[in-house]
Amino acid sequence: MIRILLYFLLASISLFSCKNKEKIAATEVVEQIEEVNEEEEITQLEIPGFADSAVAKIQRTACFGRCPIYTLTVYKSGFAIYNGIEWVDQKGKFYTLGDKEKIRNLLKKAEEIGFLKMQDKYDSENVTDLPSAIVTLRRDEVVKQVVNRYEGPEILRELEMYFDKLYENTEWKTYSKD
Repeated sequence: MIRILLYFLLASISLFSCKNKEKIAATEVVEQIEEVNEEEEITQLEIPGFADSAVAKIQRTACFGRCPIYTLTVYKSGFAIYNGIEWVDQKGKFYTLGDKEKIRNLLKKAEEIGFLKMQDKYDSENVTDLPSAIVTLRRDEVVKQVVNRYEGPEILRELEMYFDKLYENTEWKTYSKD
């Protein structure tokens, strides 16, 4: 596990050196994850909080019914991790190398709707059977997280749906079996 963490860290550091090296480093991270023994957990990708190289994350939480439960985290390099937990088409942990243009468009959309100025939480103590959409974005040195469970603005829901669809037709590779 430490070996993988070091590889991931080295690959992340090399991403800053130049644009050509970014693609190579991201590819190396994917190759290293593919080499991991199936019994070995890749927990460094699930570090509590928001990883330094992550730029966007959406998490959908449970409800009393069949609400999709998953997390999608996108990194600067275009590397993305999807963890499908319940009531989703793909259960388990997956990764892909995504298109950086998609990430730029997501961040641009967030800027257009004033995401960084939104409330941190849209909720009500009186409503208990609704799932939450938790969106976390990094813009330069600012990290902003918005929890939307009840009566969040429509433009926030549109951003969440846009984020959900970003990797809709993506070929995901399994990196851990549950």
